[in-house]
Amino acid sequence: MDHLEMVEKLREKANVSYEEATQALEACDWDLLDALLMLESEGRLHDMEEAAYSTRSEQPKEEAQPQRRVKRGDGLFATLFRGLGNLIKKGNAVSVQIKKNNEVRVSLPLTAVIIALLFMFWWMLIAAVVGMLFGYRYAIQGLSIDENINVAMNKAGEFVDNVIKPEDVKIVHDAKDESGESENGESESNGSVE
Repeated sequence: MDHLEMVEKLREKANVSYEEATQALEACDWDLLDALLMLESEGRLHDMEEAAYSTRSEQPKEEAQPQRRVKRGDGLFATLFRGLGNLIKKGNAVSVQIKKNNEVRVSLPLTAVIIALLFMFWWMLIAAVVGMLFGYRYAIQGLSIDENINVAMNKAGEFVDNVIKPEDVKIVHDAKDESGESENGESESNGSVE
Protein backbone atom coordinates (compact mmCIF):
# COMPACT_ATOMS: atom_id res chain seq x y z
CA MET A 1 0.00 0.00 0.00
CA ASP A 2 1.49 3.38 -0.92
CA HIS A 3 1.54 6.46 1.34
CA LEU A 4 -1.51 8.13 -0.23
CA GLU A 5 -3.65 5.04 0.29
CA MET A 6 -2.47 4.81 3.90
CA VAL A 7 -3.39 8.45 4.52
CA GLU A 8 -6.85 7.91 3.02
CA LYS A 9 -7.35 4.74 5.06
CA LEU A 10 -6.35 6.54 8.28
CA ARG A 11 -8.64 9.47 7.46
CA GLU A 12 -11.51 7.01 6.93
CA LYS A 13 -10.91 5.06 10.13
CA ALA A 14 -10.05 7.97 12.46
CA ASN A 15 -12.16 10.70 10.84
CA VAL A 16 -9.29 13.21 10.91
CA SER A 17 -8.05 15.77 8.41
CA TYR A 18 -5.52 15.00 5.71
CA GLU A 19 -2.81 16.94 7.54
CA GLU A 20 -3.45 15.17 10.84
CA ALA A 21 -3.37 11.77 9.16
CA THR A 22 -0.14 12.58 7.31
CA GLN A 23 1.56 13.89 10.46
CA ALA A 24 0.50 10.86 12.48
CA LEU A 25 1.74 8.42 9.84
CA GLU A 26 5.06 10.23 9.46
CA ALA A 27 5.54 10.21 13.23
CA CYS A 28 4.89 6.46 13.31
CA ASP A 29 7.10 5.56 10.30
CA TRP A 30 4.04 4.96 8.14
CA ASP A 31 2.63 2.24 10.40
CA LEU A 32 -1.15 2.54 10.11
CA LEU A 33 -2.01 0.80 13.38
CA ASP A 34 0.55 2.79 15.39
CA ALA A 35 -0.72 6.04 13.86
CA LEU A 36 -4.32 5.15 14.77
CA LEU A 37 -3.30 4.30 18.34
CA MET A 38 -1.30 7.53 18.62
CA LEU A 39 -4.28 9.61 17.47
CA GLU A 40 -6.52 7.79 19.94
CA SER A 41 -4.13 8.26 22.87
CA GLU A 42 -3.86 12.00 22.07
CA GLY A 43 -7.66 12.29 21.92
CA ARG A 44 -7.60 13.61 18.36
CA LEU A 45 -10.18 11.22 16.90
CA HIS A 46 -13.20 13.15 15.63
CA ASP A 47 -16.74 11.74 15.97
CA MET A 48 -15.58 8.20 15.43
CA GLU A 49 -18.38 5.68 15.79
CA GLU A 50 -17.81 2.89 18.23
CA ALA A 51 -16.91 -0.11 16.18
CA ALA A 52 -15.41 -3.45 16.94
CA TYR A 53 -13.46 -5.36 14.34
CA SER A 54 -13.04 -9.07 14.57
CA THR A 55 -12.15 -12.01 12.35
CA ARG A 56 -14.89 -14.09 13.94
CA SER A 57 -18.12 -14.59 12.10
CA GLU A 58 -20.51 -14.13 14.98
CA GLN A 59 -23.44 -11.77 15.13
CA PRO A 60 -23.24 -8.88 17.58
CA LYS A 61 -25.55 -9.17 20.55
CA GLU A 62 -28.33 -6.61 20.53
CA GLU A 63 -28.92 -6.98 24.25
CA ALA A 64 -25.42 -5.92 25.18
CA GLN A 65 -25.29 -2.40 26.52
CA PRO A 66 -22.49 -0.18 25.28
CA GLN A 67 -19.71 0.06 27.82
CA ARG A 68 -18.51 3.43 28.88
CA ARG A 69 -14.97 3.95 27.71
CA VAL A 70 -12.64 5.57 30.17
CA LYS A 71 -9.69 7.49 28.81
CA ARG A 72 -6.29 6.59 30.14
CA GLY A 73 -5.28 8.59 33.17
CA ASP A 74 -8.88 9.42 34.09
CA GLY A 75 -8.79 7.71 37.43
CA LEU A 76 -10.35 9.07 40.56
CA PHE A 77 -7.32 11.13 41.54
CA ALA A 78 -6.85 12.60 38.05
CA THR A 79 -10.49 13.67 37.98
CA LEU A 80 -10.23 15.04 41.51
CA PHE A 81 -7.07 17.03 40.74
CA ARG A 82 -8.51 18.36 37.48
CA GLY A 83 -11.67 19.52 39.31
CA LEU A 84 -9.58 21.06 42.09
CA GLY A 85 -7.45 22.85 39.49
CA ASN A 86 -10.56 24.27 37.79
CA LEU A 87 -11.92 25.39 41.17
CA ILE A 88 -8.65 27.16 42.03
CA LYS A 89 -8.58 28.81 38.61
CA LYS A 90 -12.11 30.15 39.10
CA GLY A 91 -11.27 31.27 42.63
CA ASN A 92 -8.23 33.19 41.40
CA ALA A 93 -10.39 35.01 38.83
CA VAL A 94 -12.51 36.45 41.67
CA SER A 95 -10.97 39.00 44.03
CA VAL A 96 -11.91 40.24 47.48
CA GLN A 97 -11.17 43.94 47.82
CA ILE A 98 -10.56 45.82 51.04
CA LYS A 99 -11.45 49.51 50.67
CA LYS A 100 -11.22 52.63 52.74
CA ASN A 101 -12.92 55.85 51.57
CA ASN A 102 -13.84 54.10 48.29
CA GLU A 103 -10.14 53.52 47.53
CA VAL A 104 -9.00 49.92 47.08
CA ARG A 105 -6.24 49.28 49.60
CA VAL A 106 -5.84 45.49 49.19
CA SER A 107 -7.10 43.06 46.56
CA LEU A 108 -6.77 39.34 47.32
CA PRO A 109 -7.79 36.32 45.23
CA LEU A 110 -10.80 34.50 46.62
CA THR A 111 -8.76 31.29 46.82
CA ALA A 112 -6.33 32.88 49.30
CA VAL A 113 -9.20 34.25 51.41
CA ILE A 114 -10.91 30.84 51.55
CA ILE A 115 -7.66 29.12 52.56
CA ALA A 116 -7.09 31.73 55.27
CA LEU A 117 -10.67 31.25 56.50
CA LEU A 118 -10.16 27.49 56.69
CA PHE A 119 -7.06 27.76 58.85
CA MET A 120 -7.72 30.97 60.81
CA PHE A 121 -11.48 31.48 60.82
CA TRP A 122 -11.80 33.26 64.17
CA TRP A 123 -8.77 35.50 63.55
CA MET A 124 -10.10 36.47 60.12
CA LEU A 125 -13.57 37.18 61.56
CA ILE A 126 -12.13 39.37 64.31
CA ALA A 127 -9.89 41.18 61.80
CA ALA A 128 -12.87 41.81 59.49
CA VAL A 129 -14.99 43.25 62.31
CA VAL A 130 -12.16 45.41 63.62
CA GLY A 131 -11.48 46.59 60.06
CA MET A 132 -15.13 47.60 59.70
CA LEU A 133 -14.92 49.50 62.98
CA PHE A 134 -11.98 51.48 61.57
CA GLY A 135 -13.84 52.33 58.36
CA TYR A 136 -12.65 49.56 56.03
CA ARG A 137 -15.21 48.06 53.65
CA TYR A 138 -15.15 44.83 51.67
CA ALA A 139 -16.24 44.10 48.10
CA ILE A 140 -16.08 41.17 45.70
CA GLN A 141 -15.16 41.58 42.03
CA GLY A 142 -15.42 38.96 39.32
CA LEU A 143 -18.61 37.09 40.18
CA SER A 144 -21.83 37.33 38.24
CA ILE A 145 -23.70 37.88 41.53
CA ASP A 146 -21.19 40.34 42.97
CA GLU A 147 -23.68 43.25 42.97
CA ASN A 148 -26.04 41.52 45.41
CA ILE A 149 -23.16 40.55 47.67
CA ASN A 150 -21.65 44.04 47.52
CA VAL A 151 -25.02 45.66 48.33
CA ALA A 152 -25.28 43.44 51.41
CA MET A 153 -21.71 44.31 52.43
CA ASN A 154 -22.43 48.03 51.99
CA LYS A 155 -25.51 47.74 54.21
CA ALA A 156 -23.43 46.00 56.86
CA GLY A 157 -20.88 48.81 56.63
CA GLU A 158 -23.60 51.46 56.98
CA PHE A 159 -24.95 49.64 60.03
CA VAL A 160 -21.51 49.65 61.63
CA ASP A 161 -21.15 53.36 60.80
CA ASN A 162 -24.48 54.10 62.46
CA VAL A 163 -23.51 52.18 65.59
CA ILE A 164 -20.04 53.70 65.85
CA LYS A 165 -20.76 57.25 64.70
CA PRO A 166 -24.39 58.06 65.41
CA GLU A 167 -25.60 61.25 63.76
CA ASP A 168 -26.86 64.20 65.81
CA VAL A 169 -29.70 63.07 67.98
CA LYS A 170 -32.69 65.38 67.87
CA ILE A 171 -34.89 65.57 70.94
CA VAL A 172 -38.51 66.02 70.01
CA HIS A 173 -40.62 68.03 72.40
CA ASP A 174 -44.37 67.56 72.55
CA ALA A 175 -45.32 71.03 71.31
CA LYS A 176 -44.63 72.82 74.62
CA ASP A 177 -42.35 75.75 74.94
CA GLU A 178 -40.10 76.40 77.92
CA SER A 179 -42.86 78.00 80.04
CA GLY A 180 -45.04 74.91 80.04
CA GLU A 181 -47.77 76.39 77.85
CA SER A 182 -48.99 74.60 74.74
CA GLU A 183 -49.06 76.30 71.36
CA ASN A 184 -52.62 77.65 71.81
CA GLY A 185 -51.68 79.45 75.02
CA GLU A 186 -53.18 77.06 77.59
CA SER A 187 -51.09 76.07 80.51
CA GLU A 188 -50.79 72.39 81.21
CA SER A 189 -49.43 70.68 84.20
CA ASN A 190 -48.71 67.06 84.13
CA GLY A 191 -47.24 66.70 87.54
CA SER A 192 -43.66 66.46 86.37
CA VAL A 193 -40.84 68.72 87.43
CA GLU A 194 -39.05 70.51 84.62
